Amino acid sequence: MHTDPNEAYEVIPMPEEPHGPKGWWTVLCNGIPHRHFSDREKADRYATDPGYRAEDRASRVKHHDRKPV
Repeated sequence: MHTDPNEAYEVIPMPEEPHGPKGWWTVLCNGIPHRHFSDREKADRYATDPGYRAEDRASRVKHHDRKPV
């Protein structure tokens, strides 16, 4: 049995949509689209570095939890 949580992540090219961005990358977690990146290096880092995922999650939570001014 594998215990490496990074094995659940996979980076694939984002499918092109009629009006969607070209050249973007999708990070899948257990086969489910989880995050999109315009930079392959960032997508790869997100998929392989648990610390980077935690930082990203924390920064997005802080951004969304801000109260309007």
